Amino acid sequence: MKIDSPSSITSREASIRLEWISTRILPGVAVLLLSIPLCQWADSVLPDDIVPVYVIYMMSVTVLWSTFLAMQYAFVGIAQTRKTKTHACKNQTATNDSAAEKAVFLLEAMPIINESENIDTICEAETAEEIIEAEVAEEVCVVEAGEIPKENHASITYQQGIDDFYQSQAESQKKKLDTIHEYILYIMSPFVYEEDMDEFCTDLLKFATDHNYRPENEWKRFKTKLSSFDVRHLVWSIAIRLGLGKGKVYSNDDCACYIERRFASLCVTASGEPLSHSTLRNLTVTSNSDQIYCDIQGADGLLFHIPSQLGLEKD
Repeated sequence: MKIDSPSSITSREASIRLEWISTRILPGVAVLLLSIPLCQWADSVLPDDIVPVYVIYMMSVTVLWSTFLAMQYAFVGIAQTRKTKTHACKNQTATNDSAAEKAVFLLEAMPIINESENIDTICEAETAEEIIEAEVAEEVCVVEAGEIPKENHASITYQQGIDDFYQSQAESQKKKLDTIHEYILYIMSPFVYEEDMDEFCTDLLKFATDHNYRPENEWKRFKTKLSSFDVRHLVWSIAIRLGLGKGKVYSNDDCACYIERRFASLCVTASGEPLSHSTLRNLTVTSNSDQIYCDIQGADGLLFHIPSQLGLEKD
């Protein structure tokens, strides 16, 4: 390890090291030493063996060090407050030197004045005439500063673009979920009990929000038995509106995984054997006993062919 020679240490580095020694190392040593008699005193006062000596010592060190840090931060805060007050008073005095520079001074000084009511107390020496002149100058500044600087305008425009984009995305997503929810309520009403509909819809909407969602529990409570064709058509009608196909958000595998988990008892052969994953990937296949059909999206790409949405599609 290379050790810096005294001649190679700059004045700034020396100042930092001295500050570190004076604010951390020396106080730390003092705390460790002062904790010894404090620990001995506490040990003699407390009943025997109620608290181990090393615990008392650690508590003494913690209390003394916390007290030192609190006092240090308090002194630093007081010093900064005094420095701020002094700077504010100097700025107020400078206003009397030039009436032409008064507008610029007030524009820079007003944020500082508003930060602390104590500044007004320090500067009570201002005359009533100076206060009136300051208010007039402030009005001039507001008029002259009517235009937003180009840098600020660009920053505001940039942030506004981000906010509008995400707001538009959120509104679009909410519209899709509301439309899908309405479709599920309508198309599944003959097959799911009304008291179970919220739970049934919630799980499908989770899949509509996340293509990787896989339900933990199978759904078995149907008023009328459905087939695997029906649930495949149901899931396809939802996924196609969210983006289904190669290079899109949802894939046939995502849909098949959801179906075989959520509707496992429906996805079986006549002999009771589970349908294969490759069979369930065929979402649009039909049969003679279909009760739910594939709902192909219209020109808008979102609305379903149900009474509550057909009027919107015509519009």
